[in-house]
Amino acid sequence: MHSEILQEIGLTPNEAKIYEALLTLKEGSIAQITKKIGIDRRNAYDAIQRLLTKGLIFQVLPKKTLVFSPVNPDKLTELIDEKREDLMEIMPNLKKTYKQKNIEQSVVIYKGVGGLKNYINLILSEEKDIYGIGSKGTWFDPRIHSFAIRAGKVLEEKKIESHLIYDEEMQKYPEVMKIIKYPHKFLPKKYSSGSSIDIFGNYVAVYSGVNIKALDNDITIFITKDKTLAKDYKKWFDFMWDML
Repeated sequence: MHSEILQEIGLTPNEAKIYEALLTLKEGSIAQITKKIGIDRRNAYDAIQRLLTKGLIFQVLPKKTLVFSPVNPDKLTELIDEKREDLMEIMPNLKKTYKQKNIEQSVVIYKGVGGLKNYINLILSEEKDIYGIGSKGTWFDPRIHSFAIRAGKVLEEKKIESHLIYDEEMQKYPEVMKIIKYPHKFLPKKYSSGSSIDIFGNYVAVYSGVNIKALDNDITIFITKDKTLAKDYKKWFDFMWDML
């Protein structure tokens, strides 16, 4: 589990395994490291050189053989901060290039947990209120919990409001409903479904593969950008909202 997270922040699989192994060993030779994690000496040596360059391990002297030890894991947060600083330097140009091509109509598909995160980022970038039908609290799925908390803070900072019509089953989770501060209503139980719809700005997003407080591994989000379509979906939302 730790190894997977280390890979997500930029370490290769072998680098992550070696760093974790050294945290346990405190210090170790290449032979000890390869024995512990089961990779060949050449691959271990290459990964060790990269870890030295990244400042995550250091060579212990004096020793008869090459021996390495890990630095404090706080160094990992420094690496993330450095990457963020580098990214923020080029972000204005990236955004400028992105906005140069303003497509009035488009259809895209996002899939999986990563796709849902991309979709949430789209919502944040649009800075328009959200209107949901058949909502199921998918942002409370444990796999995106930390990401959703950060996104929620951005929604508050940008004053983006959500007006959601939940499936009836969400009423069974009072601990969740206490957290939800924005206006919401509930569909009658007979209208619960395995899908949901969001309308924001000129976008309409249709989800499949969603459940109460959870999402399927193969969740699919069909996103249509069309001003007229979004306007009409919003009318249907308003009708449902008024009737409930």
